This record gives sequence, structure tokens and C-alpha cells, in this order.
Amino acid sequence: MLLSPSFFRHPSPVLSAPTRYLLSDFHALGQRYDVHYSLPEGDGGEDDPCLMQGHISEHRLAHGFSLVNSDVQAFHTYRADSLDMPDLTLALVLQGQASITYTRTQPLQPGACITALCGDGRPMSALHRGGAHLRGLNLSLRRPQDVGEEALAELIEARLRGHGSALSCWALPAHLLAGIEDMLSGRWQGTLQHLLCQGLSLQLLSHGLASFDSLPAPSPGLCPRDRLMLERVREHLHQQPGDEHDLNELARLACMSSSSLRSKFRALYGETVFGYLRNRRLDQARQLLEQGWQIQQAAHHVGYRHASNFATAFRQRFGHAPRETA
Repeated sequence: MLLSPSFFRHPSPVLSAPTRYLLSDFHALGQRYDVHYSLPEGDGGEDDPCLMQGHISEHRLAHGFSLVNSDVQAFHTYRADSLDMPDLTLALVLQGQASITYTRTQPLQPGACITALCGDGRPMSALHRGGAHLRGLNLSLRRPQDVGEEALAELIEARLRGHGSALSCWALPAHLLAGIEDMLSGRWQGTLQHLLCQGLSLQLLSHGLASFDSLPAPSPGLCPRDRLMLERVREHLHQQPGDEHDLNELARLACMSSSSLRSKFRALYGETVFGYLRNRRLDQARQLLEQGWQIQQAAHHVGYRHASNFATAFRQRFGHAPRETA
């Protein structure tokens, strides 16, 4: 969840009454920390709707890191646009689902982590569905200079130099998941809990930074105009996944040749043009199924003419058949 850690000053006791977080609370937060919160599906006619209820707590850690733990029931689908990103962010989903849009759109299932490097000030968006129980962690570092330990600061700065703004997605190791669940179980309090948070956060950081080792370095041939044109194509595919898309038409939209579009899109987003489109279609289809759409109806809406082809692609992406989501 894209929540500014400074808003949550103290860890919430496990057994305390859940807190109600209104939309106005988050608007006030956004004004202070340059995060824009919105309700893409509307507010149901409420003047100041309760966005979520539960516990959100923060731990200030050594080396300038902040760890935010969220355990809430979301009542509305909401979007958070972080316009002033920390240089390093790790987000982990323990329960529920989220969708991150940064250098690409990345769905997050339970057990999935993302590591985001911000080298050029670009924003990040996160979409969370209403009616879901959301549990997750967010570890952030504003600047490597805040670390205070030369070797660790240089390690983070090297990733920023090598990748600029980049997003990696990786699976949480089972032993680390078990440690995090134990930390959040409620049996650890005070200094002992803080020590656990510190140790587990360093493990998360190690895995998160290592996840970039398998990513290719960004192409030095992408000028700002290329990035702008490629983002125009990506946004077009994101907003219109169910339409018929032709590579030559997309190339004209990007004001470049089709071969340049193919190579530069992959260099920037880490996947092919039509690989991105396929994943976007499947992500939207899953959201529609969760809202009660019929399988064939959802398949046709996102551009699949044959339900069998849709079912095969869905299973390859999510590991289960569409009927297990519907």
C-alpha cells in the first residue's frame, strides 16, 4: 500500500480497537506528502466515506528505513498515486491483492513482493480493491545518504546507477514469510518486536536488492522523447485492452518504426508489446470475474474470441482456471 509512513506515528497494539480511516484523512495526508488518493469506482454517495478500518502501524528502523504494517478491511476500491517516490521501496502482499503501475503494471498476489527503484522522480500508482481484507508490509528509504553505513549506501546507489527507475517482482521465500507472520502474530512487543522488525527488514532488503541482478540494465539509447512515446503506447494498451491492436498502428502512435517500437518497448518495460497487452487483458479479466462476470463474457470483453484460448492463457498466468476465480 502506498501510505506515507510519517502519518502513522506509533505501532498499534494488536488487541486495540480497529481504527476507521476516512477519505478526508487520506486527502490531508496526500497534501502533506504529495500522494493523491482517489476512488475510481465512486464513493457511493457518501460525503466522507470510510476508506478502510483496521490497524496500520509504523516502525522507525536503523539506517533511515521505515516499515509500515497494514492489516485493514477496505470498504472502497481506491487508488494511491505517489508523486514523490522514495529512492527505494519494497512492498509485500500477505493477504488480498493489489496492482502496481510504475515502469509497467504489475499485479500482486499473496506472497508476492515488488522492489521499486526511483532514479528519475517518476510517480507510482497502486490500486486496491474494495471489499477485501488487505495485509501487507511496506519498507522504504527516502535517500541512500540517510543510511549512515557506507557499504550499504553504496550498494543501493549502485542499483540506482545501474537501473535508474526500475521495478522487480519476486516471490517471498517460505522461511522469510514464516518469520514475518510470527512477527505479526501479536506475541512480540516492545524492544523484542523492534529487533525482529529490524532483522526481517534487512532480510527483505537483501532479497529485494538481489532481485535486480537478473534484470537487464536499461538501454542507454532511450532518450526522454522515446520514453514519452513508449509510455503513450503503454497507456493506450492499458486503457483499451479489449480493442484490436496492430503493431504498425501502435508504431505510428509512438512516432517510430515497428522494429524500433518492439526493441525499445522491451528495453523499457522488460516485456514485449503484445506480452504486456496479454497480461493486461488477463489482469482485467480476473478483476471482472471477481466482480461476478461470467467467464465467456469477461473473455470477450478483454479481447478473447474463444473461451478455450482465454482459459489456457489465464491458467498460464495465474496458475489456476478462470472458474476458480469466478
